[in-house]
Amino acid sequence: MRAIQTGLDRGFRGISWVRPESIHLTLKFLGEIDDAKVSEVSAGLKKASEGIGPFTLELEGVGCFPNTRNPRVLWAGIKESAPLLKLQKSVEERLSAMGFEAEDRPFTPHLTLCRVKSAQDGRALGRLVSEAKPEAKTAFTVSSFAFMKSVLKPSGAEYTPIQEFALTAQNN
Repeated sequence: MRAIQTGLDRGFRGISWVRPESIHLTLKFLGEIDDAKVSEVSAGLKKASEGIGPFTLELEGVGCFPNTRNPRVLWAGIKESAPLLKLQKSVEERLSAMGFEAEDRPFTPHLTLCRVKSAQDGRALGRLVSEAKPEAKTAFTVSSFAFMKSVLKPSGAEYTPIQEFALTAQNN
């Protein structure tokens, strides 16, 4: 990911690059939750992981949300994966049952590489992405996922793991 970021970074002031160690895949964004609800969420996530074993994800392509003409986010896409979709659906169902609002958009797995703060810099970045057509081609094994706390700071989001859940079942 760092190579893609470095290849597209032209010193834009209105672009906030995600630190490579902070790049992650979000299964479900919860927003602020009460400390009292943390153990309930952890228990639900543990249940969501049951029956799912380690699986491989492949990165596929680089793009922008909503588009390259007016980007707000630059992302690396993740190739369709049945085990990932199963895990995400299980997480969504468990947390919806606890009262968390169900997502109304389809799950679009991606890794955010930067956020655009300036429309002018965003358009320039979008043109660069359209011209350079950067590729994200790699595969990696997912053997766990984490319940994370994020705190927004001027330097970017800071992530702290609350609990990690191993994926240990045999996938068929």
